[in-house]
Amino acid sequence: MSKEFKNRSIKIFLQTVLFFFFLFVISFSHDAGATAGTRKAPDFDLRVLNPALSGYNYFRLGSFRGHIVIVNFWATWCPPCRHEIPMLKKFYKSERSNGVIVVGINVNDSLEGVRSFVKQYHIAYPVVYASSGVISDYGGLNEIPQTFFISKNGRMMFHWVGEISRGALYGITNKLLKMN
Repeated sequence: MSKEFKNRSIKIFLQTVLFFFFLFVISFSHDAGATAGTRKAPDFDLRVLNPALSGYNYFRLGSFRGHIVIVNFWATWCPPCRHEIPMLKKFYKSERSNGVIVVGINVNDSLEGVRSFVKQYHIAYPVVYASSGVISDYGGLNEIPQTFFISKNGRMMFHWVGEISRGALYGITNKLLKMN
């Protein structure tokens, strides 16, 4: 094998690796919401499905300026969504004294069963039923769960697609708390 052929093969290999690394970085930054900080979070005003447990009758995102708001889109039929709920409940209980609010936006096809599900699982953070406008405003939501992290000044700072880990939930929130 000639030296020129070997060098050319190495060059092609390195270019291929660099190309796939670039694709990975681009896809990761999109999923993690690295560019989301430039966008104002779409406001919504929806009736809360669990007022007795949450203490809220309506949830209007704009009224929570000065708080970190975690917006979690979910459905009762979604296994990863159901798996997140115990962690989100603990997170909300421990972090709301730090000015962190969690709101669950349910995207079931109908309200049937959502209220009883929320009551059965004792979900204390506010849960609302998504309107088509809210779903559209947040990008159409081709998959769930999805979690949006809204800063104290109402900016969409991070966007997580899929089941969120405990480490990511606390880590991103702590970053936002330190920023403001």
